[in-house]
Amino acid sequence: MIFTVEENTIKCIGVIWDGDGVRFIQEFQRLEMMYENIIIKLHTDGGSVFDGNLIFNAINSSKKDVEIHIIGIAASMGAVISQSTSKVYMVENGFMMIHAPSGYTYGTASVFEKYASLLRQIETNFSNKLQKITGKSKQYVDKWLVGDNWFSAEQALKEKLIAGIIEPETEVERFDPTQMESQSEVFAKFAALYIPNNVNNNSEIEMKKPIIEALGLQGVNEQSSDTAVIQAVQQKHDDEKAQIKAQLDAEKQKVADLQAKLEEQSNGAVTSLIAEAVKAGKIKKEDEATYEAIGKTSGIEALQTVFANMNVRKTIAGTINQAPDASVDRANWDFDKWQKEDPRGLEALSTSNPEQFKQLFNAKYNK
Repeated sequence: MIFTVEENTIKCIGVIWDGDGVRFIQEFQRLEMMYENIIIKLHTDGGSVFDGNLIFNAINSSKKDVEIHIIGIAASMGAVISQSTSKVYMVENGFMMIHAPSGYTYGTASVFEKYASLLRQIETNFSNKLQKITGKSKQYVDKWLVGDNWFSAEQALKEKLIAGIIEPETEVERFDPTQMESQSEVFAKFAALYIPNNVNNNSEIEMKKPIIEALGLQGVNEQSSDTAVIQAVQQKHDDEKAQIKAQLDAEKQKVADLQAKLEEQSNGAVTSLIAEAVKAGKIKKEDEATYEAIGKTSGIEALQTVFANMNVRKTIAGTINQAPDASVDRANWDFDKWQKEDPRGLEALSTSNPEQFKQLFNAKYNK
């Protein structure tokens, strides 16, 4: 917000940014020390609720004779500030706009719930202020907090939102504010006519303009106050930080999804390998859980090694009933070879060919 002071008058033009409440109080207190009557010329499309409340409280608690002249529009928080004194006047071609407080936040459901509760408290505060200044019922003024409600000077006077109508300070083409996209657009109808040329010197403007353009700041220009530009920089930083965090969270989710997919595939491979081992007779079915734990803990490669070095389990009955493979040439087998490859055949040989068995036995034990 741009503040300019001339004698007992302080002109307040523009968006109410964070920090503007303190800056207003500094200027206002200086005027309180010097004058009994103070005039505040207001033209704003609203802004920070908390800084607006600081401005409201400073005016409302003042022991001086304070008047507010709405010289363009008093929208949103500007409308609330205008209710800080009973001596509020609006130019004949001005407007007031009242609506419920709004904002945005970022975080968990709990954060949103707390923020919604805060907005409800602020809305109640707005309603109380409007009831006090107009003398109207809560039910009546609460209708003004639903949607954007515009009041011309005549309508504002009728609703007791202002004490009187004053002559316009500048001529603007007649227009209907309800047909415009936002209060900022309505504000712009008057803004250029009220920004004094001596608020910022050329060097300040020349410094701000390239910064605003380089950073792509929104809602400010070279005529904006230092506070407004700093706030816009902070807002851009916060937006970019939130965007980066959202991108990082998305990448983390992709990695988590890939890890889950790989784990699913690995578990499927372990299950398949164990099923093959059971089918091949290398392990019992009731031991599947044990080998599944090995596969999940040590990996499928370790499980493959275990099964590769494992002989096929044979039942006693299977061993007894298994006939020797007649296609294998056993003529050159020694005693150890027989014991390893065909122990049952070696046992049978002692009966079917005792002479050969004796030769193998003596060769083995050097007899």
